Amino acid sequence: MKIEVGKGSLVQALQRVQNVTDRKSNMPILSNTLIKTTTGEGIHLHATDLELSLRTQLDAAIQQDGNTTVSARKLLEIVRELPSEEISLELLSNDRLAIRSGRAHFELATLPFEDYPHLNFYEDVDLIPWNAEQLRDCLTKTFYAIPTEDDPFSADGLFFHPMDSGDVRFVASDGHRLAWVQLSDPVFSEMNLGTGIIIPRKGVQEMLKILEKNPDLHLGLHEDRLLLRTPEVILSMKLLEQEFPEYQLIIPEERPFALQVDLEEFLHALKRMAILATKRWRHVRFTIREGTLEMEAGDPEVGTAREALDVQYEGEEEFTVAFNIRYLLDVVQTVGGSTFRFEWVDSYHGGIFFGPEDASYCSLIMPMVV
Repeated sequence: MKIEVGKGSLVQALQRVQNVTDRKSNMPILSNTLIKTTTGEGIHLHATDLELSLRTQLDAAIQQDGNTTVSARKLLEIVRELPSEEISLELLSNDRLAIRSGRAHFELATLPFEDYPHLNFYEDVDLIPWNAEQLRDCLTKTFYAIPTEDDPFSADGLFFHPMDSGDVRFVASDGHRLAWVQLSDPVFSEMNLGTGIIIPRKGVQEMLKILEKNPDLHLGLHEDRLLLRTPEVILSMKLLEQEFPEYQLIIPEERPFALQVDLEEFLHALKRMAILATKRWRHVRFTIREGTLEMEAGDPEVGTAREALDVQYEGEEEFTVAFNIRYLLDVVQTVGGSTFRFEWVDSYHGGIFFGPEDASYCSLIMPMVV
């Protein structure tokens, strides 16, 4: 194998595959990327952790076809620092991959490509064209609520399911908070979601990275896998087999009390409050009375903060409640529009947060006892 390739396109492709490789596996080859070359088709880079698989393509001058596997992380680190924009990759007779650029020369150990797991990207499966910007918006508004650690009471993925109304919802919950986006589009009926699918957290993360630079998107299901295809990338991921909790049961149908506040003012006030929050004292306390929201936060050993904002309060009695300040920031920084609305029943049920101008998106946060 011998190829000439541009530094910029190779770095971009290696960043994609390096995110998918499994560095913690007891199978060393899973930390490698599989490099395949075909004259006239350029280079294909592959990566997998056995649950998530990715293939990306880039143009290159192929002088000699070949296949090999090499550490994705090491190759990326080397290529990033090379002095020239033109890079040569050559598989040597001693099974080392030579990387040359200008007067720089590196050799990396390889593993036989025959030992790499077989990857099936189901290229014969018809996928549905999707609005990439819309999908990215849905994933961004729910990703933060996917659990980062195993929790027996939560599913560590994003629940994508149809509603009785014909709409669909993307839902995530880590047991302390819940976020969902509801959409209406005829294309969803072509997905055959059944009662719903759960997309793994790592899969959502990779989808967001791909969608940043790829407006041309096709999506579909095949058996127990979700497939995403763009002109440069194919992503295949195994769906989770967990049951998603009956999240509708914790959403209060009637919320008699509410306040509305300027979004930017509220966001910057929360950021100021968060300066003095610590792991032990991570809450912000709201005291709401007619026309005013008072906020208090901080660790007594570090310092405390207090601030008041003008609000529209739909209630009569003074109300006090506390929430995790980081959870609030996640919501406020995600919601669209110029105003922010908080609705509640009492200090024991979860509070509902959303933007009136972005009504398809809502978040529920459980209050803290302080």
